[in-house]
Amino acid sequence: MRRTEHLGARALAGVGLVATLCYLVWRVAFSMHDTDLWLSLPTFVVEVVGFMGAAALTWALWPVPARHHASSTVAVSTPVDAVVRVDQQPVHEVRATLLALRSVQHVNGVVLVDLSARPALAALATEFQAVYAATDANDHNGLRVMLAAVRTPQFLLIDAGDIPTTDIVERLVVDFIDPRVAVAQGMGVSLAEDSAEHGPNGRHELLFERNSLNPALGTRGSAAWLGTGSLVRTDALRDVRFETTFALEAQWLAGASLLAAGWRITAPGEVPVVAQRPVHSEQVVSEDRLQRARAARRMVFGSTGVLRSRSFSATQRLAIAAWAVRPLSGLRRVVFLVLLGSALLAGSVPFHATATVLVCGWLPAFVYTSLGLALLSGWTLRPGDRARWSLHSMGAACRSLRSTRERTVHRAPIIALPSPQYGAGLVIAVVGLSVILVLRGVSDRVTHTLGEMPQSSLMALLIVTLWTLALSLDLLRVLARRSQMRRTARVVSSLPATLGERAVSIVDLTTLGAGLVSQTGVEINERLLLDSAIPTLTGVTTMRVPCIVRNVSRRADGDFRIGVEFGDTNDATANALAEFCIIEPTWERMGAAPSSKPVGAAQMMYVDEPEPEPATGRVAVRLVSLLALVGAVASSVPATVDASASTNHRLQGIVQVAVVETDPQVSTPRTTAVPETIVVDTSVFDTIVGDTVEDAVVETTLETNITTVPGEVSIGEPAGLPGAIVVAVCSLDPGADGAWGTSDDAYNEPVWAITTYDGTYEITLVGEACWATVAPPELLDDEDGGEVVLSVVDVSGASTPDQRVEVQRAEADVSVPTTDTIDQPSNQAASLRLVDASGRAVGTVKGDAANGFQFTGVAGSALPIPASSQLAVSSSPQRSTLSFFVLAIAGLLALSILLGLARPRSARLKPLHVT
Repeated sequence: MRRTEHLGARALAGVGLVATLCYLVWRVAFSMHDTDLWLSLPTFVVEVVGFMGAAALTWALWPVPARHHASSTVAVSTPVDAVVRVDQQPVHEVRATLLALRSVQHVNGVVLVDLSARPALAALATEFQAVYAATDANDHNGLRVMLAAVRTPQFLLIDAGDIPTTDIVERLVVDFIDPRVAVAQGMGVSLAEDSAEHGPNGRHELLFERNSLNPALGTRGSAAWLGTGSLVRTDALRDVRFETTFALEAQWLAGASLLAAGWRITAPGEVPVVAQRPVHSEQVVSEDRLQRARAARRMVFGSTGVLRSRSFSATQRLAIAAWAVRPLSGLRRVVFLVLLGSALLAGSVPFHATATVLVCGWLPAFVYTSLGLALLSGWTLRPGDRARWSLHSMGAACRSLRSTRERTVHRAPIIALPSPQYGAGLVIAVVGLSVILVLRGVSDRVTHTLGEMPQSSLMALLIVTLWTLALSLDLLRVLARRSQMRRTARVVSSLPATLGERAVSIVDLTTLGAGLVSQTGVEINERLLLDSAIPTLTGVTTMRVPCIVRNVSRRADGDFRIGVEFGDTNDATANALAEFCIIEPTWERMGAAPSSKPVGAAQMMYVDEPEPEPATGRVAVRLVSLLALVGAVASSVPATVDASASTNHRLQGIVQVAVVETDPQVSTPRTTAVPETIVVDTSVFDTIVGDTVEDAVVETTLETNITTVPGEVSIGEPAGLPGAIVVAVCSLDPGADGAWGTSDDAYNEPVWAITTYDGTYEITLVGEACWATVAPPELLDDEDGGEVVLSVVDVSGASTPDQRVEVQRAEADVSVPTTDTIDQPSNQAASLRLVDASGRAVGTVKGDAANGFQFTGVAGSALPIPASSQLAVSSSPQRSTLSFFVLAIAGLLALSILLGLARPRSARLKPLHVT
């Protein structure tokens, strides 16, 4: 990357992080009101952890990548030993690595460290004159054995199946000019077109770590020790305490120990020096991701981790934290999905935000951070890759929390339980999200059992859920753009050969078999001899190998294509096949073929293999996902609520009182400035839709000036009033005049409630339009003829229409029921006057405590016009704008799932030129 491009990437990433920080500050200050803390606080923690991870990656990628010039080489004074570590790799891959090491310059001897203790590998080591060393049954990494077996100050570590370049030692030994360098980790590359480690976009999942992150950390001397392709200082490892865990975990922890001891680990990243073998087994990849998560957790949170140990510098702590971001991101994604599902089920949002805030705050933070990291990494960490990785590795991250004591001996057992497939946790997440979406849809359309929430908030949660579901289905390869195939590379050839008595042509060749073209067919499972000659860089080798016919098909030109599997081969033939099929194509693609021995550009083609797991599993995932989309569509359509359901109301709040004191010496009205005058607003009720009840909202209005009645001096402080009667009545029909609150209305029976010790109350009502009044208890009767001002305040404190009710004592004595006499109410009358916000009388409430309050207007006038929230609404709610996005996303996903289900699974041949 050019320096100017890197500076632009820095600016973009910096803007993204600043925007994210501002967004988080806003989240704390303004977004958590009226939210459930059990949901909002964990969501905020998830966002903070995501910000810290992005900041750590930005810091790691911030330095301009150093270029490794060809002139920056030193003469290798002492050859090094090469250690080939073998776990469960097949013999032909081990042979290929040993053959490649013969051409590597400055290699003194070869040590074959066998973790599987196979006799065939001992024979192979004898053939290549290598030192054979088998590990103990409990040793799963072989680091102690290789440290005891090497005899040179530095040694080269290569995993079996990997092919190093011929100049790997010369490129890595440059960093050992610095005596503090313990390990020089070479860059690895995967040349496979598809494997279990490749995503649906055809990119290797570890490309970012290998090509960008580790080289960037290496510029600070704090890279991770990955193992294969590394040059190691022998003396630096002597004081390291090795564990018996698997190789990846042991190497990461050993690298952290080296950093804590003051050593440096570099990672030259300009040119790849080792080609790593493709992994086609889902179980092997799942085990690798498990080891990564466990090692990263121990490096950060373990007893010797960077958060608990004092042996690390600030740079080393940040470097290890940045390296652990991706392996541990699966745990954060699990928490995110749990919170997302809980929000949908509870009908609650984790925070409140307007569209303007999200567009101006969250969207720039998300976009700029993703683009900045993508540019800083040289586009090896593309937007969306972090989410894909965390989703794919959720199962491995959760399993990494188990104790290491539960691990079994990693030998080839006679009977072994199958390991979990890579992405098994993702399948569980897809099924869980699908069930939640179905339950949400059923509740919104039929049962109304789940918590209610605003339509716009529900649509926002559904968009996030569908986005997560789309990424998950893409990773599981059930969408239309990519079928689930694992492809084996075959070298294209045109070699004349003889199969039994037939003249054939070898059109593609591997170390295990060949594809032939013949004018005559053969029988499947027929055993024949194949004779040919294999040209390699080291010469031409005559091949005579027994083989068995595995498949026969007729081509369009009339010839027959025959697939054969090789039987036992001699050492010379096996070496020639390894050179022709593995080593030379790898060197050609890496640009590392020996210049003194020119060879024509090889051509390779990839043959699709059938899915290893039953097709019914993916069909089931598709069907469950389609049901989830149906649930999302059902939730996006607002439910039509009939009038009978919307006539249910509930009033819930608190009654407060402020007593007006009088002075008999004052006989004229006057205006007095009062800091806070409590007025009453009992006009607002929330509607119960179905069986779900939302709390009513009543707000206290403040005034600064009040005109007092004759004899009034001041108003006391408001306080909760126990024993007050809150009476409400609802109109079921407006009558012939069509106006609510007139005498021809069909009123329901009044409902009352007595306030508790702290003045709170709750009333359930049924009607089209409702009103409420407050009757003070007898204890407030003022012998001097004063007034009592009551206010009804809702506990939520939300906004309400500008309307109030002022309760004034009548001249007659009033005796109202108390909590002890509610079953036997008295018949004494009371009079209550209703006024609007300006103080104008709009109605009078009269009645008796025995029969309930009867509502009439002043001089035949109507009661106050009810607010919109007091009226039952029988029309359908307005559809949220976001619902159209939900419908569009759901439609596209459904179409892609159906096309992926109908896609043919026939094998295909894909030619690919190596050069």
